[in-house]
Amino acid sequence: MNCSVLLPVYNGGGFLRAAIESILTQDDPDFEFLIIDDCSRDDSAEVIRRYASADTRIRAIYHDRNLGLAATLNEGLAGARFDLIARMDQDDASLPNRLSTQVRFMRSKPDVAVAGSFVYHMGRTPSYDRLIQLPVEHEEIVVALPKGNCLYHPSVMLRKDPILSLGGYRAEYKNSEDYDLWLRTAKQLRLANIPIPLLRYRFSTDGMTLGKKWQQMLYTQMAVTSYLHPEWSHDQVRQEAGMRVEKMGKDSFLDQVARGTIKELLRLDLRGDALRILWLFSRQLGRAQASRLVMDFGFQFLSTWIAPRATSSLL
Repeated sequence: MNCSVLLPVYNGGGFLRAAIESILTQDDPDFEFLIIDDCSRDDSAEVIRRYASADTRIRAIYHDRNLGLAATLNEGLAGARFDLIARMDQDDASLPNRLSTQVRFMRSKPDVAVAGSFVYHMGRTPSYDRLIQLPVEHEEIVVALPKGNCLYHPSVMLRKDPILSLGGYRAEYKNSEDYDLWLRTAKQLRLANIPIPLLRYRFSTDGMTLGKKWQQMLYTQMAVTSYLHPEWSHDQVRQEAGMRVEKMGKDSFLDQVARGTIKELLRLDLRGDALRILWLFSRQLGRAQASRLVMDFGFQFLSTWIAPRATSSLL
């Protein structure tokens, strides 16, 4: 098969082992597994060492200081031994046929530089997983992409040399590095999503705050602004993005994020996470907004017991 899998790790926690094992148990065992620990403060480095000592496909790198996600990903891109590189995150799970399916697709579509896939949002058990369908063809993706990210980062396989020629990931777009890269790629190269699910994506709530969501929106708007105005300086991009974000209205945006997050957690039967996020987010909203959020949560909580499970489209 001959591909590389790139997994950056920072404080991987309890889900890291499952993520690693989902790669090691792929139906085609012929790959390189590049795991880079970005100076984790938990036991992630030791977990990686144990797996690396037991499986020669793993090539582990350990940072002695934290470099951040963009720098770590660029290091992995440059150091990967194969041109086809699959991304993986520390808390998700690849389905057993993921790599073989993507390699076969990329070899049959030499004009495609990045290929993601449909994904499952990971439920409490697989029976509660929710299928997320995405635009498939390049022409659909380039229409949808400026409106929102429609490639799940840990689902993609990309071609090393074309992506490096674009400059790889840019650290200036914190938490939106992938979105910025897809937008830049779409102008010169072709994108795709394979229309079958190849990844179970964990709807993680660790460290989630509305403040971080608001900050991330700035970087998201910076990525879109840079895409629309590539001739602008970084300062011009940031200034315009800041004005775009302010026009959205912070209170309205945060209320929408809180409701959407809680609704999805309930759909996935992650009631404990939903309650924790309700408590956390309601403390960050105004009193009137928080009261409405709590009331609506009760209705949503009851509706999840009787509503049929269904697939979803992001568009």
